[in-house]
Amino acid sequence: PDVDLVPEASDDWYDAALDLETSDPRGAAEAYRRAIELDPGHADALLNLGRLLHEEGRVDEAEARYRDALDADPSSARAWFNLGVALEDLGRRDDAVRAYERALKLDDQLAVAHFNLSRLLDETGLRAKALRHLARYRQLAAR
Repeated sequence: PDVDLVPEASDDWYDAALDLETSDPRGAAEAYRRAIELDPGHADALLNLGRLLHEEGRVDEAEARYRDALDADPSSARAWFNLGVALEDLGRRDDAVRAYERALKLDDQLAVAHFNLSRLLDETGLRAKALRHLARYRQLAAR
C-alpha cells in the first residue's frame, strides 16, 4: 500500500472512521481504536466507538467507552446521553435518570434526552416532573 495513505495522526484515523461508519462499521471501529491508541483522550473517537459497540449489543463495553469519553470531556452532553441509554439498556434506571439529567444540564436542547427522561420518570411515578420533560420534548420537536 501507498505509505502516504496510511493515517499517522489521531484525527486522521478519526476522519477515516467517520468515512467508514456506514459502509464498514467494523473497519470504523478499528479506525476509532487506532485514533484512541494515538490519543487516549480523543473524546469523539471514544464516544463513537462506544456507539458502534452499543449498536452491536456490546453494552457493557459501550458503557466503558462512554465513561472514557466523559473522562476526556465531562462537558459532552452527547456522551452523558449515550451513557444514559446504555445504563437504561443495562437495567440501571436510576443511573440512567442521573445521566440524562446531566446531559440536559449541559444541553437543554437535547430533545431525545427530555423524552427518555420523561418516560423513565413516568415509570417511577414522578408524573409532574415527567410531564415537564415531555412538554419540553414536544416544544423542541415542534421546531
